Amino acid sequence: MFQVKDKNIPLLWSAQMISTAGDAIYHLALIWLILDITGSPAVTGLVAMGTYLPAMLFSLYAGVLSDRLHRIGLMIFSNLAQAFTVIIIPTLLYLGHEATLMIGVLAFIRAAFGTLFPPALNAFIPTITDRDSLVRVNSVMATSQQFAWLIGPAFAGILLGFISLKALFILDGLSFVLATVLLLLVRQPEQKQRPTDHSSVKDLKEGVRYLVEHPFIGYFIGLTVINNLFIMGPAIVGTPILVKEVLGGSASDFAFVEACLAFGMLIGSFFIYRLRGKINPGLLLLIGMILDGGTYSIFYLADSVPFVMVFITIHAIGIPMITVSRTAIIQRHTPNAVHGRLFSMVHIAVVGMTALSSALVGIIANSVDVRIIFFWIGIGAALCGVIGLLNKEIRRAD
Repeated sequence: MFQVKDKNIPLLWSAQMISTAGDAIYHLALIWLILDITGSPAVTGLVAMGTYLPAMLFSLYAGVLSDRLHRIGLMIFSNLAQAFTVIIIPTLLYLGHEATLMIGVLAFIRAAFGTLFPPALNAFIPTITDRDSLVRVNSVMATSQQFAWLIGPAFAGILLGFISLKALFILDGLSFVLATVLLLLVRQPEQKQRPTDHSSVKDLKEGVRYLVEHPFIGYFIGLTVINNLFIMGPAIVGTPILVKEVLGGSASDFAFVEACLAFGMLIGSFFIYRLRGKINPGLLLLIGMILDGGTYSIFYLADSVPFVMVFITIHAIGIPMITVSRTAIIQRHTPNAVHGRLFSMVHIAVVGMTALSSALVGIIANSVDVRIIFFWIGIGAALCGVIGLLNKEIRRAD
């Protein structure tokens, strides 16, 4: 059994599950709403890009804040600010304002506040558990997101038979409030404060210099950047286009597809939990990349919503192999004093590339069958894992 220094893990797990369930409902509602209002894959892709663009602009500074300030306080502020912002969207819709630009701006603002949460959480976890338990703790924490992405969309798919799409945004806001109540119960160990004469710019330079002096971590994050450039656009924009425009599915169909994605991730997390200590996290990550990309190529054959549900479940098994292994490797191989900044860089790699990838997929899907996009993007993502296998340090990273 892994050991923790206090009882914070269950509280963090529950808070993250609740807020992430709200996130899952929000993202499917937002993308479907824009696609429904405009009927344009390109516009949908651009709005999706706007929801992830803040990661490229603000994540590094969010990492600095998480290394300097009270990390639980940052998570609470992030949740409350997102709750306030997201509630404005249904308010506008109920008043009859369906301005795509305004909805896109609000989505951008909500995402900007959201950049504060991931580096603070990932930097906080090593302070409440021992080094040898990090893989298991991270895999357990990952299940909170996977349960959320299973429960949230499935719940939304059922609710859409009784309520309107706009009401889903209200549920997202309420999820942030409830998660905040749980975070208020978390006790943070004493955090060593950085000297007040350190400027934010200097802290940022220190984080970048750490990567330069430790090329293994830099190469590792760089591989993540390339992989997410391939994989995230089809996941965020390509899937709803495939379900709605190609297969003629409904919003409920899309919600259940997203629930299947989460179910596959839960299976993947179970495998990681069982395989702990038997396969190096580095090798597990690369296997996950190959599985992640290779299964996307199969979507070229998609001819029904049930087909998509089956293969997106298989595809999702590889996702926690990537995310859990990546987090544990960084936590184990780097000092906690720079964790906030390093995880903010990872956040840029994941969410920032999602912004660019989403826009590209939306634009290309205007003139190319999205199934063809899945085929070639999947091959490119799988090649990232193959290339990573050639690097001995990553392959053997423990």
